[in-house]
Amino acid sequence: MISSWSLSRNSRSNGDHVSYTSIRRLGAGSFGEVWLEFDDALGRQCATKYLNAAGLTPGADVHAEAQAMVIAQHPNVVAVYSADEVRGAPVIRMEYLPNGSVEDKYHGAAVAVGDAVRLIEEACRGVEHLHACGLLHRDIKPANLMLDENGVAKVSDFGLSCQRGATEGVPPWNYMVHLPPEAVGTAGGITTPVGDVYGLGITAFRLLNGDSMFKQSFVSTAELLAAIAAGTYPVRNRWLPQIHPALRKTIRKALNVKPGERYQSAADFRHALEKARPLVSWAQGDHAHSWDGFSPRNGTSWRAECLPSRGADRFTLERRLSGRNWRNVGSDSKVFASSGEALNYAEQVLGRLAATGS
Repeated sequence: MISSWSLSRNSRSNGDHVSYTSIRRLGAGSFGEVWLEFDDALGRQCATKYLNAAGLTPGADVHAEAQAMVIAQHPNVVAVYSADEVRGAPVIRMEYLPNGSVEDKYHGAAVAVGDAVRLIEEACRGVEHLHACGLLHRDIKPANLMLDENGVAKVSDFGLSCQRGATEGVPPWNYMVHLPPEAVGTAGGITTPVGDVYGLGITAFRLLNGDSMFKQSFVSTAELLAAIAAGTYPVRNRWLPQIHPALRKTIRKALNVKPGERYQSAADFRHALEKARPLVSWAQGDHAHSWDGFSPRNGTSWRAECLPSRGADRFTLERRLSGRNWRNVGSDSKVFASSGEALNYAEQVLGRLAATGS
């Protein structure tokens, strides 16, 4: 149900009256709530974030998040419209992106390799700009990458952001699974740009592999933190078959336990991703051991699968040129004595096609 309400506020020059139409709640959490509203004066929709004043760090600037968004204006950063206070609580109005976040779209499923690489490259561009402005984001994850009408990723949620070198007084870190190893046992969380690079790397790992390979069971928070510090979480040698070796190497470097051995900037990580882009982008097919591929360079479609066949396991590869019928690629279609051998071979073929296109 749509309801209209009016908010009176004081202006430095005179009293004014601003009216918004509240449409529906978009989300909620410990930070407060986000609502879709219509700005009656400007005739546009906006996403309005009502912050929980009780959750703010004592003495912190209530408009710090909105100020950071203003500083960070960029095509790959969610735009802020205004900051205000309603009944003593901070309010941020920003651009509304109806496609939601990367997490909303994929729900933890593995993303087609080419799409995942593109999304992380776009996120890197946004984070590059933040760092150039002297800001740290400190909370890069799929839920904080919004999608515009063209599917372009925009970095959002600056609730943990701060000026570089000024992490005192920022809200406490609470998303443990994205904590960089160097931050384990400290109170500050991410304090350097390479911490944000780690956040980009772990987000890339999740998008490529899906959250089913990312999640692990731990007896306690202490056990989780010990695994993060040791570099055993996430497990960096477990990958879906469709992710080719060059891309695996790139992500592992972004996730290096030693900050000095990671990419030293979001720009460096983006450049490495650009070099590792797949020439054939693979995605999970209809079942666990099937894959669909596409080459944007020439419009060729591919499909591959491993299936039991008369007591053995067959790997089949097919190709369809633009406007043609599917054809079996006999030189790459083979029978194996076990499913393990077939899957190992499938990984080699998918990797070769991703790297060379043929």
